[in-house]
Amino acid sequence: MRLYLLDAAGPNLRRNRPVVQVVVLGDIGRSPRIRSHAVSLADANCDVDLIGYTETAPGSRISTHRHITLRTIYSAWSVPEGMPRVLYLAWSPFKALFVAGQLIWIMGGVTQKPDYILIQAKNPPAIPTLAIAQLVCRLRNARLVIDWHNFGYSVLGTKLGAQSKVVNLAKKYEQFFGRNAYAHLTVTDRMHRELTKWGVSGRVITFKDRPLYHFERLPVDKIHETLDSARFLGCQESPEKTLLTELDDDNIKQFRKDRIRLIVSSTSWTDDEDFGILLRAVEQYEAMSRQASKPYPRLLFVITGKGPLRDMYERKISAMHLERTRIVTAWLDAGDYPLLLGSADLGISLHTSTSGMDLPMKVVDMFGCGLPVCAYNFECLDELVLKGQNGLPFESSEELAEQWLVSVFLEYETALITSWCRIFLCGVQRNLKSSGRM
Repeated sequence: MRLYLLDAAGPNLRRNRPVVQVVVLGDIGRSPRIRSHAVSLADANCDVDLIGYTETAPGSRISTHRHITLRTIYSAWSVPEGMPRVLYLAWSPFKALFVAGQLIWIMGGVTQKPDYILIQAKNPPAIPTLAIAQLVCRLRNARLVIDWHNFGYSVLGTKLGAQSKVVNLAKKYEQFFGRNAYAHLTVTDRMHRELTKWGVSGRVITFKDRPLYHFERLPVDKIHETLDSARFLGCQESPEKTLLTELDDDNIKQFRKDRIRLIVSSTSWTDDEDFGILLRAVEQYEAMSRQASKPYPRLLFVITGKGPLRDMYERKISAMHLERTRIVTAWLDAGDYPLLLGSADLGISLHTSTSGMDLPMKVVDMFGCGLPVCAYNFECLDELVLKGQNGLPFESSEELAEQWLVSVFLEYETALITSWCRIFLCGVQRNLKSSGRM
């Protein structure tokens, strides 16, 4: 027992690998950036304690890595969406205390003495996390690195209002406990400038998201296999045909001439993504198709993810009368999602940044799979999506329907679309090279 405690809780004089605590107060399985941090550190000769919620599978690269140890935080009961704000405010202190107790126990007690603590600050639960991380760093003589994926007070503002005194207090808390760190990572140059205004100590580094290695464009035979086993799409027509592909007379897999267009979007089904825009664009596409002399191409929308507003939107979808389109919602494992993206024709992002200073990771993954992307426009989107080069921004359902669902899939022939996508891929490669990521 004594040897275990010395190895688990205190400094180990025999260890030759740095120990890093990677902390996210969110579901690890739905936090691709934090998973990427953990794997990269473990591959770089570090022992990693990955601390967070384990509501969904984190993926095989996390669960099977010999130098990554999962430390589960149990989530407290949350006030359901739509309840009065007073209940949310009344319960929040108890929720924070429940989480804080677990963080102190795990970060300060049962884990090895860390050399570094990397925390991701993006949600209102950053309120206990930042203070506890500062405390543990002082007690255990560790260096703190803060990954500013977003500002927690801005997320809280979506529930309570930007002018709320509670939100203002949360901002001051975040500025106070987030000011001193060994290093600060930001996802955009805009956020970099904001932290500079805060007067933070430590080095500030813009560390933009990039797709993992398994996000890539799939060949036709792999697309056929992927869609043939995609049970959430319903029964396939036959073993020789999927919604996109078929076997020719020589038993070679090829795209169907009458194939549908596969469009993918992912979401956490929260208030910061208005999927009503997509639904209205679909209705407009249906209306334009009915008025056209020739029916428009068939479109299949696959929306992946879990979240509090999913049931509400599914009820809206079931009430829609669709002829040329179909909308499917699904939750995919970490290994299946890249395969779906690699099979798709188009990616859609409805992410609207609460702070105006973060970028959607989903777009980065879509770029990795060679997808053109249409993304809802906000303040710093142009740091990722460049109009006419690697995608198109939109600000309304009308613009989405006209510029993409019609222009790309109707007015351009297949050969022109293929040519455009090649130009797009070259643009992505140039962007990656210029940023030093290739």
